[in-house]
Amino acid sequence: MLRTLSGNDETFIIDMLQTFKKTNPPIVARMEEYAAQKKYEPLGREAHKMIPGVSFLGARDLEKVLVTIEENAKTGSDPENMPVLVSEVKRQVNELIGCFEKDFNL
Repeated sequence: MLRTLSGNDETFIIDMLQTFKKTNPPIVARMEEYAAQKKYEPLGREAHKMIPGVSFLGARDLEKVLVTIEENAKTGSDPENMPVLVSEVKRQVNELIGCFEKDFNL
């Protein structure tokens, strides 16, 4: 997805991947804290911050989880499942970063 959108510009791709690698783990850490504290409104805001970058990368499964967190936070739905959803976000973010490191030597 990123290759298509960038016209296969390797410099741009690496910059985007490095930005994702740098900015998303702290967001995930805050999401974990908010989920543990049952602070769902700020949890939803953190999920919202990640959606554009994840969408740009074409990580549709991760995007779906983030949208679910954001929607549930807004509506108060399914609060008991928030820690599970946040764990899934963390797993997928770590998996993506691992792929970036392997495929692009980041």
